[in-house]
Amino acid sequence: MRHELTDHLHESAIFARRFGEVFGAGELAEYLALVHDVGKGCCAWQDGLLQRAEPEGKPVGIPHKEAGTRLAAEYAGLPFAAVVQGHHGGLPDQQKIKDVLTALQGSGPDAEAAREATRRVARLVPEIVRTGPVAFPPWVSALRGASARTEVDLLVRMVFSCLVDADFLDTSAHFAGRAAP
Repeated sequence: MRHELTDHLHESAIFARRFGEVFGAGELAEYLALVHDVGKGCCAWQDGLLQRAEPEGKPVGIPHKEAGTRLAAEYAGLPFAAVVQGHHGGLPDQQKIKDVLTALQGSGPDAEAAREATRRVARLVPEIVRTGPVAFPPWVSALRGASARTEVDLLVRMVFSCLVDADFLDTSAHFAGRAAP
């Protein structure tokens, strides 16, 4: 039985919000989880799933993190785009995120796939396209200067843990044939 993308995004978001609320970042963690796999909504990714991954056990072969990375950068800020881009392999540095975002402004296949995925998923999960930025916890937004940079770095790591744990828990529950805890 397939794990529908919309279900995975919503269920991961519920977990992440719950984890993030402990330190005042429920909305931020929820949004990052909601967009983390948006790139799986493009036709090329779905074709790779059906033609390579499921029948042959091979990788899909199409990137899936870029669309969510762009959304996270737009609505949460550049530091939080790293959370989405790194949710399978660890937090990348900011230059990597800038490079990904620059490539997505072009007309290459990854840029078009990210735009297509965003359009397709937004029809089913409209909250991925926001009317304004995601709110930060009060303990971050009240700070300025070097202290704020340190707090943002800490927040990035904390919401990264929320997303990675939420993604894992929801996916493992699905493959075990049980409801997410």
